[in-house]
Formats: sequence, C-alpha cells, structure tokens
Amino acid sequence: MRTLLRVFAWLIIGGVSAWAFFLYEPEKPPPGKTVVSFATWGGVAEKRAWLALIDDFERKNPDIQIKLQLIPIKYTEKILALLAANIAPDVFTVNMADLVPKGVLRPIDDFLRSDPNFDPDDFLPGTLELGKWQGKTYSIQSALGPLVLFYNVRHFREAGLPTPNELHARGEWNWRTFLECCKVLTRRDSSGHVVRWAYRSYGDWIMWLYVSTHGGRPFSPDFRRASLTDPKTVEALQRVADLALVYKVSPELSPEEMTGMSPVWQDFKRGRISMMHSGPWMVARLKGMEDPYDIAPPPEEPGGRSIANVSLATGIWAKCPHPEAAYRWLSYLWSRDGRIIWSRLGFDIPMLKELAEHKELWLDRSIAPQHFDVFYQVAQEILTPPPSVMPIIPTEANMLIIRDAWQAIRLGRKTAGQAMAEFQPKVQEILDETFASR
Repeated sequence: MRTLLRVFAWLIIGGVSAWAFFLYEPEKPPPGKTVVSFATWGGVAEKRAWLALIDDFERKNPDIQIKLQLIPIKYTEKILALLAANIAPDVFTVNMADLVPKGVLRPIDDFLRSDPNFDPDDFLPGTLELGKWQGKTYSIQSALGPLVLFYNVRHFREAGLPTPNELHARGEWNWRTFLECCKVLTRRDSSGHVVRWAYRSYGDWIMWLYVSTHGGRPFSPDFRRASLTDPKTVEALQRVADLALVYKVSPELSPEEMTGMSPVWQDFKRGRISMMHSGPWMVARLKGMEDPYDIAPPPEEPGGRSIANVSLATGIWAKCPHPEAAYRWLSYLWSRDGRIIWSRLGFDIPMLKELAEHKELWLDRSIAPQHFDVFYQVAQEILTPPPSVMPIIPTEANMLIIRDAWQAIRLGRKTAGQAMAEFQPKVQEILDETFASR
C-alpha cells in the first residue's frame, strides 16, 4: 500500500514537473504591483470567504495582488508536485511534520521582530507556540478549531433527555451517559428500520478526538515514538466502533466515507442524525437549519480533553522571490481586520484577546448556537500546557492509522487491539525514517 501511494504521488509530481519544464511561463505582474500567490484548500463556501479577505487586503495594500489557488482535493499531492517543479505558491499551507523540517518554508522570526504591528501579548496564551518548529516560528495560528459536540436540541427535548450541556454542568457528561443518550435518540420504524441515527462520525480524522477525550497517549510528546497499543487509545477506538457494530446507534462505515467523503453535516442539518463532532467552521454550514441546534464539550473520561488540529502551518515558501510582500499577506491573515472578516462568516474563532473578549465585533448571533462560548472554553483547555493537538506526524503515517487501521476497526475486520498492534511497527518505521533524515 505504501509503495502504491508513493508511486501515485510521484506520477503526479513527474507530470507537473514535465509541464513546468517545457510549458510553464510565469505570469507578468500588473504594472506597479507584486503578485503573491496563495494556495489552500476548501470548497465554494471557503472561496467566498477567501475572496472577501483578498478584497479587503488589496484595498489596504494597492501595491500587492493576491492570486488565490484553491485546491479542493488531493491538496498535498498537488503542493508536492508544485514544489518538485520549483513553482510553489508564495504562501501556502503544509503539514508541519512533512515539509517544515525539509526547509520548504522560511522562518518568519525576522519579520516578527521588525513588525511594529506584531505584539505577542495580543494573542491568547499558548497560541504562538503552535506555529513553531524546533524553536523557530513558521506560522501564526490566527484561529483555532476546537472540536465540540453538535446536538439537535429538539431531539433531546422530545426524548425527555437532559442536554449534553446540562449533563456537563452536573459533572455527568462522559462516555456512559453519551451512550445512554444514543440508545434513546436512535429511532426505528415498525419494521425495525432506522429512520434517525443518534450519532455519526464526522470524518476519519475525528478518531484522534476519541483518543484524546479518553486520555489516550498514542505518541510520545515529541512524536518520535508511537504507542498505538496504549490501553486508553485502544479502548476509545473500540468503544466508538461498537456504536455501529454492537449497539446499532450509529451507521456502519459507508463506501463514500472510505473514499474520504462525508455526508455527516448535511444529515445533521436535515435532522437525520442527532449528534456529531465538529468545529467552529460548521456554524456557517448549518445556517438555515430548521431544527435548533447547540454545542457542548465532547464527552470526556478522566484525564481526557478535546483536541485541535495544529499540525498545519500556513507560511512563506523558502524560495519566494518577494518574501516581504508575502509576509504582508500572511500577517494580514492573523490581523484584527482579517480575523473579523473570516470569523464573521462563521468559519473559525479568532485567537486575538481583543476579539475573544469582544465577540460583538464579529459574531453573528443570528446564526450562532446558544452556547457558542463553549468553543472558547474548550480552546482554553486545549491550550493548557502541554497543548492537546492532533499528532504532528508525517502524512504517510497518519494515513496508515486513520485510513487503514481505523477503517478495519470500524468495519469489524479487526479489533482495535489487533489493528493498532499490527500498524504499530509500520508507523514507527516511518517515524524513524523521518527523524533520521533531519
């Protein structure tokens, strides 16, 4: 499998490299302007948001033009191909463990030191550490996506159940009470056919949330050593798989989910499922939902807490011919103005202290859930040292776990203990190779 993935990736890289060598000609910038190319991923909703940011930035910086490259699928493969062809975007997002150690991004500490508008005290405690690698700053985490539980309020009320927030306030929101709610919320017709599921997993990468909320420790703090057979890690994954395999309160893994496509948020919005885990970006997508919904902290076991994905870094290409202009765009993304526009559209929560304290500057209460502040409460827990983040490991190792091992567990082909024991040496081999090359 690893060999096939590598061959496929190199076929893409080879094709783009050949195109670059024989056919590619860089666009000439408009007179008096520097063109900064910027690549990230996203769909139609994200494109509208990025264009709003770009429009505001270009009005304030008329000497710079931003060229957006939105890549909806196979993002990593395409970025690798552009890097191999030496035509990478000036600013782009990468997996820190994959490319930052290879010198793909330039550190920005020199820019930060000379930037009169940058003040570390403007950010929530712990935020700036998330963009560092081995003591150097490559990115500023301007927003955080803490994972919480979204739930359909009507479903809970009609079932006569206390809401997750009520259970949490009583100190009773854990896996046991979550499972009890799932059993009540699942609805079947007279023939036994499920007409509404209690819960559905939002994407294979959510498995790291289950592990973290159970207090699992699948890696050493520096991510050099894998401990996939950690008892709490194994317990968490088996419990979630059993929601479908044993308790029948969650649907089994579908073919579309196996390809990376997830219909979960659409089903939640239509009232077909009662609960899902996701982040702040979901607020924009759930606009117009007929049933009222709310958010609560995820159910947690002793020693567990939620998690955020900070393994990604948006930074400046090391070979960027105009790093000063690129930095102006990058710094705008974490600026007060940039965060207000992005957050107002309902995609993330800003990590600037001022905006965290004055949500009226950006939060649209008409589309926000009642307990919106839960996002910040969970974020505060996540940022408490050591921060609770998704594993910062090479993509190849991550895919082995969240695709191969996790899918085998969810399909019932292997127990969590069997799958994690099988993939432990494979993942460790990748980690050893990665760190040996640094």
